[in-house]
Amino acid sequence: MSTHTLSKGFTLLEFMLALIIFSAGVIAIVQAFNAGFLSSEDASNVDLALNIAQAKMEEIKNTAFSSLADSGPVPDTNFSNFNLTVNVAEGQNPMRVDVTVNWNVKGGQVDLALTGLVTNY
Repeated sequence: MSTHTLSKGFTLLEFMLALIIFSAGVIAIVQAFNAGFLSSEDASNVDLALNIAQAKMEEIKNTAFSSLADSGPVPDTNFSNFNLTVNVAEGQNPMRVDVTVNWNVKGGQVDLALTGLVTNY
């Protein structure tokens, strides 16, 4: 006569294996959210830098042709973590104007350049 015992429930080994698999899944999800957040922050910084460069370019277009000169790098007055540099190719008509905005990110520096032509009319 043999007796079979049915065990209901989980063994410690099964529980630990399930916990490891669950933890790996949670870690992967957290890393995906973190990567998404950093990507969103990068896009936001690029958008802000482009707006700063466009505003400076509009300011340059409203400046007298003879008064155009190089400047920078100087911190932006509204966003101190963004630096603004203006390079003017003097002696030409139209003058080539390069506006560069740079900011620091983890692991380095990012530059965004906007180029335009200004004429003496």
